[in-house]
Amino acid sequence: MSVSVSTVEAANPAGLLQAAGTLNDKITQLDTTLAEQRRAVAHLREAWEGQAASAALARAERNLDNQEALRARLSAMQQALASGGAQLTSTRDRLLRLVGMLRSTGWRIADDGTATAPPVPPILKLFAPAWTAVIKKLLAVFTEIDTQTAAAVREAASGPVPATPPGTPGDARQLPAGDTDPDDVKEWWDSLSQAERDGLIAAHPPELGNLNGIPAEVRGEVNEKVMNDDLDRVRDAAEEHGVSVDQVLENPAAYGLSATDAARYHNAEQTRKGLAQARDEDIRNRPVLLWAYEPLAFDGQGKAALAIGDPDKAQNTAVVVPGTGSSVEQGWLESSNAVDLYDQMRKADPDETTSVIAWMGYDAPDSPIDRRIATPWLARHGGDLLAADVNGFAATHEGGPSNVTVIGHSYGSTTVANAFAGSGMQADNAVLIGSPGTDLARSAADFNLPGGGNVYVGAASSDPVTWLGQGGIAPDLINSQLGFPLGPAAGLGTDPAGDSYGGVRFTAEVPGRTGPSFGDHSSYYTPGSESLRAITDIATGDAAKLADNGMIAEGRKQAHIGLPDGLNTPFGRIDLPDWEIRIPGTPAYNDPEGDRAQESITSDHNY
Repeated sequence: MSVSVSTVEAANPAGLLQAAGTLNDKITQLDTTLAEQRRAVAHLREAWEGQAASAALARAERNLDNQEALRARLSAMQQALASGGAQLTSTRDRLLRLVGMLRSTGWRIADDGTATAPPVPPILKLFAPAWTAVIKKLLAVFTEIDTQTAAAVREAASGPVPATPPGTPGDARQLPAGDTDPDDVKEWWDSLSQAERDGLIAAHPPELGNLNGIPAEVRGEVNEKVMNDDLDRVRDAAEEHGVSVDQVLENPAAYGLSATDAARYHNAEQTRKGLAQARDEDIRNRPVLLWAYEPLAFDGQGKAALAIGDPDKAQNTAVVVPGTGSSVEQGWLESSNAVDLYDQMRKADPDETTSVIAWMGYDAPDSPIDRRIATPWLARHGGDLLAADVNGFAATHEGGPSNVTVIGHSYGSTTVANAFAGSGMQADNAVLIGSPGTDLARSAADFNLPGGGNVYVGAASSDPVTWLGQGGIAPDLINSQLGFPLGPAAGLGTDPAGDSYGGVRFTAEVPGRTGPSFGDHSSYYTPGSESLRAITDIATGDAAKLADNGMIAEGRKQAHIGLPDGLNTPFGRIDLPDWEIRIPGTPAYNDPEGDRAQESITSDHNY
């Protein structure tokens, strides 16, 4: 049965909103108290041991759990009051406005909502059933909202403990969503007791190790546990059935496993090999963390990132982004690129802490014949992912800010450029090596680097890939004639090695070059090379050494026309000023680096 008009008139749903506001204040106070208590319990756990300590800590944890349950009830009640109060207020206002309007024009409104028209004009009687239906509908809606609000309040007060939103500070039962702001994730993690953190690490939910805002050491520990689970699942099946791992992988269903288990094992094994190669425990024993691990990402090609050195403590952090043909599945984590850079950075500046992240965090083109290689779509999506990870560094970094350099090779340079120009990535410097073009970034200004930051470019004159970003209509014309096999637009944009791009080009020539060679496209991280030395100096914050060591290269130039340097006349020679003009629309095909003498290109640039 619906409430009456007079009941609605006497109602005060705004009081529910006031109560919700008061409860919200109480919840905030409780959050502060809970955080203080958790810090106290954590300190007590560190300072007190023994049977009495264990009993006291157990009681303290139970008390905290009870308070968490209370918080969950208060939060649910606050939401019920706020929602119900808002809906009841809106419905009441609509009803009373309608009743007031009708009464002001001579209508009589009964308490049950029946509308009676004034005697004149008689035609108004025809509208009485419609107005009655509208008023009674509003009364019924008010009644339904009131009933639902009362039930929600009772449920919050005496029903099962409500579920709390993911990542609620102080609540370890639900993880924050993957797209949660890293600062909010950090606040959530810091609000947990040490026992709760230890419990989560022991349980190692896969999502935890990939949350930006979780400390790097925790991510590394959790991700390795998940990786080992993926390895042990197959190994245990093989041992249980007395067969080899390869036999299990050939027919996982015969041993109680799935194709997904086999795919996870393969990428876990590739990741394990990458960790072992980077650590090199027999010789150097580098500190390596498995900073990210999602073995089924990108249609099973996998996502992972190795952090050599702790990025939360590093004064200099470099992120290495690979290009075409790179994936976890194909074994890119065993590449020595990040390792060689880390070793050089440590030797170049042993007094500063260093971290190099080998970031296989996007879906790169599979090979040079993957037709996606000539389109920017993977680089744009990868730019979003890269920016999210790099921008999350600050949330967990300890001490002053880290000097962050992001290095992209080949298609990875396009991804890096898009992360800056299209996804708002925040870093101190960008390094583009072997770049086929920078897509959304038409010039260095589009990177929006902070004051003092630069776009640095390494482009060997003998690397054919670096000549692809020249612009012009030829790629699009060919693409259109073939029916757009490369998508709606072919090519990857501007060549950053051009002298009008606004970047700083460094020397990156390959000793013994004999002309264009795709092998030279893979030379940029070679120990002793000009390129690796330059990248090292940039990543350690010592880019000024490039000029000091003669490692600044001239940019590629457009074709140009100019005046002769002088004229011979009957009255003698007249010297003319040095004047030339570029031919607009022509690509920058004139590369001064190609004219360097072979003897000037050496492989002795190691620290």
